[in-house]
Amino acid sequence: MPYVRTDSARKLHPALPQLRDEARKGAIARREFLRMAALLGVALPSARALIGEAAADEAPAAATSARAEATPRQGGILRFASEVREIGDPALAPSIEASDMLRNALERLVELDADNVARPRLAESWQPNEDLTQWRFKLRAGVKWSNGDAFAAEDVEANIARWTQPSSLSGMRTGIGRFAGFEKHGPLEFTLHLASPMLGVPEALSLSSAAILHRRFDEEGGDWSKNPIGTGPFALAAYEEGRRCGFRRRDDYWGGRVHLDGVDYLNVGTKDQAQIAALARGDVDAVNRVDVSDLDALSQLPSVELLRARAANTFCMRMKPAERPFDDLRVRKAIVLAADSQRMLDGAVSGNGLLAENHHVAPFHPEYAELPRLRRNVGHAKALLVQAEYGSGVDIELTLGNTQGDFERTAAALLQKSLAEAGIRLRLNVVPRAKFWATWMKVPFGMTYWAHRPLGVTALER
Repeated sequence: MPYVRTDSARKLHPALPQLRDEARKGAIARREFLRMAALLGVALPSARALIGEAAADEAPAAATSARAEATPRQGGILRFASEVREIGDPALAPSIEASDMLRNALERLVELDADNVARPRLAESWQPNEDLTQWRFKLRAGVKWSNGDAFAAEDVEANIARWTQPSSLSGMRTGIGRFAGFEKHGPLEFTLHLASPMLGVPEALSLSSAAILHRRFDEEGGDWSKNPIGTGPFALAAYEEGRRCGFRRRDDYWGGRVHLDGVDYLNVGTKDQAQIAALARGDVDAVNRVDVSDLDALSQLPSVELLRARAANTFCMRMKPAERPFDDLRVRKAIVLAADSQRMLDGAVSGNGLLAENHHVAPFHPEYAELPRLRRNVGHAKALLVQAEYGSGVDIELTLGNTQGDFERTAAALLQKSLAEAGIRLRLNVVPRAKFWATWMKVPFGMTYWAHRPLGVTALER
């Protein structure tokens, strides 16, 4: 479906001609032009036409397996081995697993394809003003909630109010942190007003915490697991926190009949090995998390296919500069200079990934600019500690939860060894996954998995 009418030049954002010219000259990649054009409200066929391409549909870059190209079969229950976490308030989904489960029944205004291009979902189109401080959205007509109510702009207004209220703990409070007002033009149209320009509004509205809830969510109890109203293709059929979560197909889904009868998430054990064992036995059809140490074993299992995708997932070790000893910039610099990041990448994940650069922007983010690589320098780290009056060394603690696998502890142990060379004595505080996510923002020094963000600025604003 088109994002926006393109029947007149005045509908195009004034930045598009320059972007088009840069794409034609090769100054920016074709994919980045399509992505930016989509953000600015141009349908992909129209964007392709702007650079002289045919408007034929193209397959997402990640659809590389033979199975992905096969004709889908109708029916059946897809079974995932997964942690089954608390899903009471989807705006506060505590984990990627919880967000993945909720996607079956709740939808967002915008979704991203495998190439990070924004596509319409509940929003049919969007159009920013010239300075990107006003974004006008048109919602898709004919969408029904599972309770029979019509989806409308007041649902969006209620969600944005929840996200942005001063007491909100949702990640969307920073996701659209420049929000200044909501203007409703009718049942299916509204404008978001921002305090300052923001290009990534559509991408922010695609984030995991941006699932749209029914307008009466709070007044009807504020617990989605007990009142699971959604616009998605499946409805919640069973839920036992810590054990199982099941969804079944909605025959009245606005997007038409989906292939599967349902999707089940089964907690067969929190350890990766338990999930892999369930996969090998045929108790489940898929797992969504694989430790790198299990890759070789998994590749030997018959009928198992490993799916890979390029993403900006990042492990970061965060220091709170308001707490000792991290309140001294020299100490923070000493830790960074003494850390052997390459050793951690090689030892913990067998080189499966790219070496990060002490910031959240990945090499394939459009904002990325190559900077001089920071080199490890233990001597300089020691000198900084002396200047900070820690000449005999300093004691610090790193909290981690192995939220993505046991390789996190391996990486932390390698960090511990490299810091010791500079006189930095690192204690590892390994806590259960659930406990970690309850406290990760409170610890002075923590190892945190930062999930994929489509734009570097989106990651930095979180």
